[in-house]
Amino acid sequence: MVRRKVRLLPVSEFKEAVVLIAKCGESHKSYGIRMEKTGTDRWLTTWAFPIKDSSAKREGYDKIQVKGDISFSDDYPGCPYCGGHGLTLCPCGHLSCTIMRSNVFTCEWCGMQGEIGNYSGETIVAGADY
Repeated sequence: MVRRKVRLLPVSEFKEAVVLIAKCGESHKSYGIRMEKTGTDRWLTTWAFPIKDSSAKREGYDKIQVKGDISFSDDYPGCPYCGGHGLTLCPCGHLSCTIMRSNVFTCEWCGMQGEIGNYSGETIVAGADY
């Protein structure tokens, strides 16, 4: 029998993290974006990974709301499909890769089109990543 030592972390060392779901404007596929809370209303984007819509719903990635300033870690890999690092929050509440065609953005979720403005901390729906 092999025994392994497990180091338990104090509760104070756990980081609050959530997963947001976005869609790629090139592949039209969904992916998860992991964000860690770094302060009051401050979030750091750390990782992105492909995910099926059914898995995202099953994991509850649509149950928690994120609001505040969002920044990207230096090693954030970007969209797993197109490699893009830009995200656009549509008025419908969903995120998509920032892909412009003829200077127009089209939301991958609802199809709304328009120009892109500045993000000012609006609420985004996410799920907990424990």
